[in-house]
Amino acid sequence: MNITNGSCTFKVSMESIYLSDIVFSQFKNYEEAQFGFIEGVNCLVGTNGSGKTNVLDGIHYLSKTKGYFNPIDSQNVQHGADLFLIKGTFSTEEGEDVVSCAVKPGQKKKFTWNRKEYSRLSDHFGRYPSVMIAPNDTDLIREGSEVRRKFLDAAISQYDRGYLENLMKYSKVLAQRNNLLKYFAENRTFDEGSLEIWDEQMVNIGQEIYNTRTQFLSEFESVFLNMYQQISRGKETVQLEYKSHYQDSDFASQLRSARDKDLQLRRSTHGVHKDDLLFQIESHPLKRFGSQGQQKSYLIALKLALFEYIANETQKKPILLLDDIFDKIDDHRVAALMELVSKHTFGQIFITDTHLGRVPELFENAGEKVKVFEINQAQVKPREVYAEKK
Repeated sequence: MNITNGSCTFKVSMESIYLSDIVFSQFKNYEEAQFGFIEGVNCLVGTNGSGKTNVLDGIHYLSKTKGYFNPIDSQNVQHGADLFLIKGTFSTEEGEDVVSCAVKPGQKKKFTWNRKEYSRLSDHFGRYPSVMIAPNDTDLIREGSEVRRKFLDAAISQYDRGYLENLMKYSKVLAQRNNLLKYFAENRTFDEGSLEIWDEQMVNIGQEIYNTRTQFLSEFESVFLNMYQQISRGKETVQLEYKSHYQDSDFASQLRSARDKDLQLRRSTHGVHKDDLLFQIESHPLKRFGSQGQQKSYLIALKLALFEYIANETQKKPILLLDDIFDKIDDHRVAALMELVSKHTFGQIFITDTHLGRVPELFENAGEKVKVFEINQAQVKPREVYAEKK
């Protein structure tokens, strides 16, 4: 049996997964800390720099094996310490799973699931999906295409293991082709047969990646547009466009036509590693024509649509991580966002805020449970659990 929610169709048998507790040891500004969470809304309150955002980053580690804010693991070790450890318990319909991540600079990251160490970190992807909304998401708008491709790849990889495998294969082929181009340039030689070996693999694997991205975006776009209309209350229209070399003509021919340029630059200038997403508002570039509030609304809609899409594909509600979402967004959009989050029953939610009573008050009228943690210089004080409204 299916039910319709917005632009997505969900099965009634959606699996319930939530993080019941997390322990930090020498992680960022936490020497030792432990949190016990509820299945509903968990609010982390404190001043800037208190450590509330670090909790979200630790949850992201347990979900996706890496930090969200700093990809260099060694830099997340507390100053003066020789390692960090994050350990959490996920409650599922089948019982409890214990996940841990240990990082010691200079050594391989150790990631375990129920005391069994993964031989490949990619095997953990999608087990406990999550979606993060944070201030540095503006990089998706401001920075180059690589940031938007990473968003796209991370989104699809949470539910499509074959896509992740293709990305890893393509990365190896691209590196080999680029090394060969450098070799030709440095040694003033050229072997067409050697290059064509890598060209063929690049074309075939790239086509599979392009097909998957196209299918994802064709289904995702309507979910995103619906989300944005709800957050903005229909004040403006936005667009999301996918650009790829594969769209124009036979890619194998394009690759051959670009060969002279590739040899000159010593790198591959065509391929799915150059794909991009175009963000627009009223058919104009969002980066130039969107206000701060509109840009933030766009990004929030993008991430909430991703939540909805992943939930539909995996039949698991991702953990929703909301960091500093109240900054640079007007009260009307905040109200619409909270209404949207409550109405769609997102599952377990983590929100950081600087105001103690704001989040409980926003959720109380929706009948949601809220547990508040006051954080002051990595010291944690759990407060009242606001009872579900009758």
